[in-house]
Amino acid sequence: MKGLYDFCEYVSSELTRTHPLKMCEIGSYMGESTLIFASQMIFDEIQCIDPFEGVEEFNEISNRDWVDVEQEFKLNTRYFDHIVLHRDYCENVADKFENNHFDLVYIDANHSYEDVKKNIELFLPKCKTIISGHDYQQEWPGVVRAVNEVFGAPDRLFADGTWMKKLP
Repeated sequence: MKGLYDFCEYVSSELTRTHPLKMCEIGSYMGESTLIFASQMIFDEIQCIDPFEGVEEFNEISNRDWVDVEQEFKLNTRYFDHIVLHRDYCENVADKFENNHFDLVYIDANHSYEDVKKNIELFLPKCKTIISGHDYQQEWPGVVRAVNEVFGAPDRLFADGTWMKKLP
């Protein structure tokens, strides 16, 4: 998780507190990264989007179902009142937010090329400062391809595979 902490430190230094800071996390799973984002006290609002359904290899490996995963999310985020969970797919939620609503968008949902590209395209207009995500690594070629296609290359990479692009 060192990479995510380093990313939070970078984000904190890049965002100016002239207004309440807002972020969106697409793909929150058990809420570990949500907990890290919330505990850093950078954001006044954290919108999380996860349907808690579908195929997830780690669920099979760890013998969990989606009910367990959602309960773990709620347990990890229980002390924070500025987290809002949207139990849905991002294409059903994107229109709830105006363009330039978020200071940061963090994408860590389905890692297929099509889904990563769709998530970037849906939420790029909703983001005004930094768009980012997880698993920019050779093990996830769909993430790498989608990010490179839309942005050329990330502005910065972190040790855990977090990528980021600072918007003009």
